[in-house]
Amino acid sequence: MKLNNEFVVAAPLERTWSALLDVPRVARALPGATIDSEPADGAYRGTMKVKFGAVTAEYAGTAMLQDVDEDERVASFRVEARERRGQGTAAATITSRLAEDSAGTRVSVETDLAVTGRQAQLGRGIMEDVAGGVLERFADGLEQELAGGSPGPVQPPGSEEALDLGGAVLGPLRERAAVFGAGVALGFLAGWLLRRR
Repeated sequence: MKLNNEFVVAAPLERTWSALLDVPRVARALPGATIDSEPADGAYRGTMKVKFGAVTAEYAGTAMLQDVDEDERVASFRVEARERRGQGTAAATITSRLAEDSAGTRVSVETDLAVTGRQAQLGRGIMEDVAGGVLERFADGLEQELAGGSPGPVQPPGSEEALDLGGAVLGPLRERAAVFGAGVALGFLAGWLLRRR
């Protein structure tokens, strides 16, 4: 499944580009992520805790920088993970393109995602909503990271913070429910008016 998202970071292009290439620093910008400070064979090992409602799942895997085009400001990452308690897996190639924007730096993200297990049953629409919500949280975290000037400590393993996917998707689901509800209400209204005639 391919997902396309875009966000703007209120920081200059060069500073955003430099931070994006620093895998541990990028991981700090995403709630629920922990990562080793040093790579092994070019890959960083880490974990990701995600929460959906009352259920929290933890994934363990690797992230590595695959390709970097300094001139075009394009970088791609390969991420592979397996659920620690369950059969779910996730693998993604994430390509980010950076460009100057009047508000700072525009980041366009293309994610080629493959998911197995319970999460695969969410469907494309929900996955797109989740990806949008997660990237919004990531953009906020990246701005805070860049505003700090120097990188803070890498989040320690075993941290209890988890990325709340329920919060990431709740707004879009409410919007869909509102649109559906408005459609149903209009249908009833139209039917009532026709019956009166």
